[in-house]
Amino acid sequence: MTTPAQYREFAIDCLRWTDRTKDASQRITLTETSRRWLNAASKLERHVTLASDAPALLRELRAKLD
Repeated sequence: MTTPAQYREFAIDCLRWTDRTKDASQRITLTETSRRWLNAASKLERHVTLASDAPALLRELRAKLD
């Protein structure tokens, strides 16, 4: 599985390529792609955090229901 850190590396690569191109439309595309990689990293981190907290959340819910 690809990690959030790897997604961030992909984003950094896109920004590096942005610096190397003179074409405005390519810069826009690469910047947007970088932004999407960063968003994916954040979403994956939230998902992993929620998944790792699931047992604790279930115990808390059961305690409230009892």
